[in-house]
Amino acid sequence: QETDGDKVLTYSHSNFDNDSTIYVNAKTFPGPAATHSVSSFQQEGVGVDVWYSSTIDAQPGINGNEALHTAAAYTSSYSGDLIVQVTLDNQVTDNTNWADIATLTFTGSETEPAPVNFNGVFSHLRFKATSNPADKITEILVRN
Repeated sequence: QETDGDKVLTYSHSNFDNDSTIYVNAKTFPGPAATHSVSSFQQEGVGVDVWYSSTIDAQPGINGNEALHTAAAYTSSYSGDLIVQVTLDNQVTDNTNWADIATLTFTGSETEPAPVNFNGVFSHLRFKATSNPADKITEILVRN
């Protein structure tokens, strides 16, 4: 029986008699994973051609040993590398150790988002740009 009172046959035994009610909630058929958006970068220092994005929680507690991460970079005339960096540190500070896990290379002529997939259980991730991303990397979408 549905919440509005309508009866819907979902299971029957050999005599076609309905024996029970099945309740289906959002946890039974979950929707898509949450998407995180990155759109701002900070330059490492004056005169240094390296920019870092804000960090994203890589959700190590829910990802298990086969954690798949997916990112899609939306660019407009960006020429340079976009490097995915990860850490196992629990908190992000100025002393956090970052490791490069994947690199996307752009020529500036791309017309579609560039995807990257990588596996691993990490605490946080961020993106490193090798040339000024202002107005050229419009957005990076990430799913953990």
